Amino acid sequence: MNTQEIKRGEYNAYYPISELKMASVNRDTVIKHAENFKSKLNEYGWMMPIVVSSKGDVIEGHHRIESAKLLKQKTIPAYVIQWVDTSIQKQHLDAIIGLNNSNKNWTKLDYLKAYARYNNDYKFVYNQYLKNQNNLSIGNLINCYFRTPSDFKKGKCIIKDKDFGKYLVLNISKLVKKHTTKKIQAYCVRELINVAYYKTEMNKETMSYLFMYYDRMAIKEHKHLTSIVDFRKHIECVLTEYNESK
Repeated sequence: MNTQEIKRGEYNAYYPISELKMASVNRDTVIKHAENFKSKLNEYGWMMPIVVSSKGDVIEGHHRIESAKLLKQKTIPAYVIQWVDTSIQKQHLDAIIGLNNSNKNWTKLDYLKAYARYNNDYKFVYNQYLKNQNNLSIGNLINCYFRTPSDFKKGKCIIKDKDFGKYLVLNISKLVKKHTTKKIQAYCVRELINVAYYKTEMNKETMSYLFMYYDRMAIKEHKHLTSIVDFRKHIECVLTEYNESK
């Protein structure tokens, strides 16, 4: 059996930093990360090259480049590949995300913002995040609209029901504004969103009752209000009682 030939690039141990082009489609560079990487470079040296296209467009290693600049370096080790056409932004982005899908440094917000350039559903949810970031965590806002999180990092999520998602965001935001995140905590909100989709089947009338009940829990500082273990169990019991009473 013949071994399949896999595409390979060329290694350049002294690629001029001045010739590199940082990717506009990449996640935002965090200077703190670059600062932290400086000490690793001084202690261990260059253990891993950056990845660039034949045109000098950076595909992977933006923070290492910033670290090198902070250390007044003029060159950087680079692995140069020929098969990604970085003049096509979507192809450039796919290559960046393909290398970073297992990288924990990429946050949900990074993926959402990156795919918002090409996917209208991601663009809509990203804009909703900008409007509601003080009231909802990025994870919960994504959950309000997308119900296939396994596809989120691939840019393939589809909004389940935009109107229902807006309804959830509006009512959760009202609760947070009224009671603050000390009482309306993110993990409890996450469980309430799950109940909304999987237990109430997106019934607004039922959810309005649960939001009203959640408000009362916050006012009375209910013992299960911020309980990781008991909050969802309690809400589901309340839901069962509500359904039986109808």
